[in-house]
Amino acid sequence: MFIYYFTRTGRSKQIAQAIASQQGTVALPITDGKNWSGLWGYLKAGAMALRGKGLPAVYQSPAGDERAVVVFPVWAGHLPPAVKTFALEVGRGRIIAIPTSLGGQLRDREGFVKIMDLVGKEISAPQSL
Repeated sequence: MFIYYFTRTGRSKQIAQAIASQQGTVALPITDGKNWSGLWGYLKAGAMALRGKGLPAVYQSPAGDERAVVVFPVWAGHLPPAVKTFALEVGRGRIIAIPTSLGGQLRDREGFVKIMDLVGKEISAPQSL
């Protein structure tokens, strides 16, 4: 099993690293080369996600038919653009999605193997997948 994360603030990375530690592996980043930090990054992120378009994503491809666990923030109810691209390229049928959010849930839920919502200010890694 491969553990991936996309993060704007570092919160999803921390969760992915905790899951990877439980699984005896490492957490791998999904990046898009954009700077999403600060208030301006937050506003751009929400607007980009609402448009529903993907961005080129950089990541280490999962081998064979193995499943991928992907930890990511929910942006305006949607997948971040790089995660959207990752899901299209890898295939939702191989992905256990772990969206993180302060208060909302991911709207686009179809096709994932499993979705484990982590909602709230204080969240921690699930004990089992």
